[in-house]
Amino acid sequence: MLKPVYIYSLIPCIVTMLMFVTNCTTKKNYQSNDSGDVKPFILKFERGPCFGQCPVFAFYLLADHTGLVNSKANLLDSAGWYSSGLDQESLVEILELIEPGEWWVPDLQNEPQIADMASSSLVYQHPTGIRTITVQSRTLPSLDNVFFKLNKLVSDGTWKPTTIRPMETQLSEQTDVIVQLKEGVDVHTWMKKFEEYGIHLKKRLSPNQQYYLVAKNPDKGHANDFLQYIKLDVDVIDAQWDKQVQKRE
Repeated sequence: MLKPVYIYSLIPCIVTMLMFVTNCTTKKNYQSNDSGDVKPFILKFERGPCFGQCPVFAFYLLADHTGLVNSKANLLDSAGWYSSGLDQESLVEILELIEPGEWWVPDLQNEPQIADMASSSLVYQHPTGIRTITVQSRTLPSLDNVFFKLNKLVSDGTWKPTTIRPMETQLSEQTDVIVQLKEGVDVHTWMKKFEEYGIHLKKRLSPNQQYYLVAKNPDKGHANDFLQYIKLDVDVIDAQWDKQVQKRE
């Protein structure tokens, strides 16, 4: 049997554990432990201005699945940085919708232009590489659905001022792609499909296999489009960003 002194010493521990569980299960009433630190994020959703009173903000889904928003206009009472807990069910649904690689390379050429459409951009730090998409005047229902859900996620948040900031440095544009071509495909002929990106061959990585290191011109096209169109090409077995830290010889 525990002595009274041991029982009394356990009470603060039990209270602390209960408070921890309560905070972990709270969905919307997230209390930020703001310490002015910089945190990595998974997703960034940014909305630009329009002719009317459109909300203008940058929303970040942090690695711990809480939210961070930089309110710029027409969203909260004042501009600035805010944090909030998020509806996790809605969040999981959004992440499932944007998981397919095809979602990031929609064909918008034949879609009608919308004159007063607020620009929207999305950055996803996917395990296979950074994916980005920007919608300015043309869109599709599949894109509208995700952007609508993201806007609702932001509007439903209980935002409180914060000193936390996102780790933006992770978003430097990548240019080098390791690509595996099918047998019999000539790499120089294949690269002509991507001339609009200023593609060039940097190195053949294997003397006996179809592995190549190619790169895009940083000033031509979007990096994500470059990678995703390569991955969807019929002559490609696989493609990924070159993640080597040191420069290849």
